[in-house]
Amino acid sequence: MADIYTPPKDSAYLLSTGFQMPHENGDKWAMAFDSYTGTILTAGLSVVITILFLCLWNLISFFGMFFDGNKTRRRYVALVTLWNSNDPWFACKELLYYAVQCLKESKASGDFWYGLGFGLAAFVVFAGGIVSSIMVPSALLIGNVAPVRPSSVFWPQEPDDTVKSLQVFGLLAPAAMRSLGSVEAAQVTLRDRVYVEESPKYSGANDEEPVKGIKYNYTLSGVDMGLRWGSELSLDVTGSCITEYGWADKQANNSDNPGDVYHLWNIDSRDQTVFVPISEDVILDAPSASFRPHPDGAAQLLKDSNVSYAVMIYAAHRSSISKSTDPWYATEKRKEPAAKSQYDADYWMKRHRPFLSCWQQDKWRYGSHSVKSVDELKKIPGIKIKEVLLEILEAAFGNSPMIVTLGNASGVSALRSQTTSPNGVIDAQNCWMVDDMERLILASFVASRSIFTDATMFPETRYPNLVTGGDKKPRSGAGDFVVSSPEIQTFSLNGITALLVLLVFLVLANAATSWLLSFFYRNQNASEVGNLVDVDRWTRFRVFSAVHLFRCLFEGSEDKVEERGWSCEDTVPTVENGDDEVKLVGGCCKKRCMGHLSKTLSKAAAAQREDGKRDSDQKDNNVVSYEEAGEEDREREAMLPGSK
Repeated sequence: MADIYTPPKDSAYLLSTGFQMPHENGDKWAMAFDSYTGTILTAGLSVVITILFLCLWNLISFFGMFFDGNKTRRRYVALVTLWNSNDPWFACKELLYYAVQCLKESKASGDFWYGLGFGLAAFVVFAGGIVSSIMVPSALLIGNVAPVRPSSVFWPQEPDDTVKSLQVFGLLAPAAMRSLGSVEAAQVTLRDRVYVEESPKYSGANDEEPVKGIKYNYTLSGVDMGLRWGSELSLDVTGSCITEYGWADKQANNSDNPGDVYHLWNIDSRDQTVFVPISEDVILDAPSASFRPHPDGAAQLLKDSNVSYAVMIYAAHRSSISKSTDPWYATEKRKEPAAKSQYDADYWMKRHRPFLSCWQQDKWRYGSHSVKSVDELKKIPGIKIKEVLLEILEAAFGNSPMIVTLGNASGVSALRSQTTSPNGVIDAQNCWMVDDMERLILASFVASRSIFTDATMFPETRYPNLVTGGDKKPRSGAGDFVVSSPEIQTFSLNGITALLVLLVFLVLANAATSWLLSFFYRNQNASEVGNLVDVDRWTRFRVFSAVHLFRCLFEGSEDKVEERGWSCEDTVPTVENGDDEVKLVGGCCKKRCMGHLSKTLSKAAAAQREDGKRDSDQKDNNVVSYEEAGEEDREREAMLPGSK
């Protein structure tokens, strides 16, 4: 439905309403939005996916904290890096760098694999978040259709007199023009769905009467038509045409009204006799064509939907600026050049151009049930398509093949040679019978597929509406189809729901981890030395935070912990007695020194230390030597669980 040349009006469909979108694998739960709202929704889905992957990384970091290896300083460097890496890209970069550093020592193979594994996991989360935020919203955008508004559906009732027949013809003509316009705009796309072959290309005794023909077939499903539950419905169309020279009665002659006489299917009756005039006023027009079903066409439709029809070409003595040997556009030299208003054309089409003898069979199927005609669809047991929609199909396909209806409704626009002629003169060498028929066959495919879309595009009229009931309201099921428009964006509600459920799950999982940490913080007992391992397993989640590690800089270097104005329960130090000054210290003479932190106590804090509230160890204001730092590290490592 994507190549319909003219979209329906905005009032013809419903937006922001859940509906079952027709799909070849079964209807899908969906919702349609206008293009602006759809763009906002796409951006919102990208944000949701970004948050989802951040939550996923938080869970990975949480579980990664339990792999402490031998509880060495080297492993704890990785744990600190992991726990303070809320961004997976930062974690990827730092952990892979950590793994490279560990690779230099064979004793650190466990730490190497830890850094490499979680570094690669971080990269997968980082890349997955970016790719998913782009791909997933696009995958959730499953079409550009919306459910129809039932009150906008109209289809003319079957005419019962000549006046109503003329009215219906006028109502259907715009739909035919839209179908032809779609062919001109999207012919390459349509050729993938319609098989057309020139056959036979040539046969006959001489070049004066070349025999040419065309074979075609295409398949449509109820999904193509936009029908809900349409995946079970299918229409297979097969047809063929061939030039028929035997219908021309070359013996007939009427000097009062010159022209060519044809007897369709060689039936010598007035109803099946066609006259192609060649009077001076008529041949000023470009060639045209008309279509007529076989006189037994109605019976053929009911029997097996294999209907014969004729394509009648009105081209005799029409002017051309070039010569041609095509069956419809074969030319000969004019006795005298045409007038200047007709470009002094030197050629005109020969008389007795062959009509086309054609047949077309429509095979309807619903599920495993095949029917002889479209009228029998409603008799299939268990069919889900509503009766009112089946009646529209009967009205559209139940009288003649679609190509006949379309060809007659399109009038003079049926042939491309007519549409490219400004004043009745054509360029015959660029006009081909096969091209004209191919264009009409493609347009028939479009017209068949857009039957229900066309039902929403009729102008306001007082003509009786097939869709309404006795109460003048739409009958049940009148809105059980969708229409297409480039202004519509359709999203899968199943996909959006699954995405939101996954997000809620990950958010709740993150909340559960936070609750677990809070629970163990409240229930740990630091005074029980024998419980040191259990305390360490949960305490590390808070101790390893960047703020807390910075706070630890101000604790004493002895076994006794001194808070020094910064409680272990606070993330920000108190400043009642003045804050301590922090300095960046360098000059340790290492080539790749990453710098050191030192602290200078405020006057109030220094006074408190002198009063005995704190130890005034001057080493706190200077960078310790390498030997002192190593001794202190060994002492701290000896205190870690599992070091004994």
